[in-house]
Amino acid sequence: MTEYPIVAVIDIGSNSIRLQIAQSLEKSYRIIQDYREILRLGDCVFSKGYIDEQITDLFYKNIEVINNLIQNNKATIVRAVGTAALRDASNSKEIIETVKQRYGIDIEIISGKQEAYFNYLAVLYNFDIKDINTLTIDIGGGSSEIVLSEKGELKNSYSTLLGCSRLKYEFLKKDPPAQSEIYAMKDFIEKTLENIEDFEPDTIVGTAGTLNNIATMYYISQSKKASSYAKYVPRSYVKNLINNLRRMKVDDIKKIKGTEEKRADIILPACMVIESIMSLYGIEGFYTFMGGLRTGLLIDTLNKIGLAFPFQTLDSDLKFSRLIELGNKFNFEEQHALCVMDLSKKLFEQLKNTLKLKEKDFALLEASAILHDIGTYISFSKHHMHSYYLITNSDLTGFSIKQKNMIATISYFHRGNLPNKSHGLYQSFSKKKQEKIKKLASILRIADGLDRSHRSFVKDVKVSIEKDNIKIVAISSEDTFLEIKAANAKKNLLEKITKKRVSII
Repeated sequence: MTEYPIVAVIDIGSNSIRLQIAQSLEKSYRIIQDYREILRLGDCVFSKGYIDEQITDLFYKNIEVINNLIQNNKATIVRAVGTAALRDASNSKEIIETVKQRYGIDIEIISGKQEAYFNYLAVLYNFDIKDINTLTIDIGGGSSEIVLSEKGELKNSYSTLLGCSRLKYEFLKKDPPAQSEIYAMKDFIEKTLENIEDFEPDTIVGTAGTLNNIATMYYISQSKKASSYAKYVPRSYVKNLINNLRRMKVDDIKKIKGTEEKRADIILPACMVIESIMSLYGIEGFYTFMGGLRTGLLIDTLNKIGLAFPFQTLDSDLKFSRLIELGNKFNFEEQHALCVMDLSKKLFEQLKNTLKLKEKDFALLEASAILHDIGTYISFSKHHMHSYYLITNSDLTGFSIKQKNMIATISYFHRGNLPNKSHGLYQSFSKKKQEKIKKLASILRIADGLDRSHRSFVKDVKVSIEKDNIKIVAISSEDTFLEIKAANAKKNLLEKITKKRVSII
């Protein structure tokens, strides 16, 4: 059995220091440790030109915590990178040498171009951008990296001095800021953006903690629930927020619900940068997500040891790729999952009119078919319950929280009892969605039965529908006694829904 290494990546930014430790897998990885601390290294660098003794000591203490986590989790590959603050600090060489001597960790100072590339990787991992033009912006403390991609391919990248901490120290001297300071900062931002080539993005994706904080503030202000991996913030909210923040003291900004206290003084510069970007390109909102540089750094590190991911091919569907990655995280039988998915598709196409399903409904069935058995990672006994738990507690890229819960529920009903009122989450759906769950589960149950031996013997199915009967013919050159028996044992839900006798031969 192949042993895959445990990998640790450290992102030392101008605002925060982050650690992520992951167990690498054949086509995926599983996060086993996350750590973040807002240190604001950039505050020293942009005001003094170096990192002072007090902040340096705090930095070393955090590195010690990180090193202990790395040792405790038995990570064998460690990669640490420093960005704008360490690039610009006059004493960065001394700090890097001390970290190497004390903890054996090599810190690599990366360029703005490298930062941009890591963020581009993270966006590819989280968004399906292969058919659109995308502008990605990472608003850090010391710099902002901008990536232009066309149909998923990186076209160009820029590293600018539009870091929110740098802008704060350069322009915002008063609290609240003077109108002249606001105008001067806005003018600097707009002149800097003039150096970006002409581009027509279809969408803007923002990364880094401060933009995520702005998104959190927006969602709280609207009492909205976000999907587990991405948020959308309209430009109108950002413009209103700027108008409010420019008149407020930092202590008052801290009181706005959702504001991270340690970011309160840099929210305004970040808002002005992202609003200027949206204004320049005529885009009415931006997406943001949890991850950014550390996600891209982790993917790049795993690529360097020979591991690749399904999403890294432009002809792959991102939703499908991430479902396969999730399955691999839980050691699923990929051949069985893909066989059940294929049979589900063939049954769906021939039954959708009878069941009054729409073509778009297959996305839920596809995900359920791929993930229905991941619960065996916990235990084969009652694995449908474990699958339900793992799906509801995982990130499903491209699906809303409600869709994810539907997928989990469909997977739950791939075996065992039929949908009923005793199942809590099932009852939380509207009657219309309950009906859809039952119909999709009825297909999944039969498709799963048709691969009872997990050997992909059944290659195709032919469905004939009459007034009182549905006949499903399994096409195979192998002995499919087990498959036919299992599928017939699981046809009861389809019979109940259609009120027709179902025979599988």
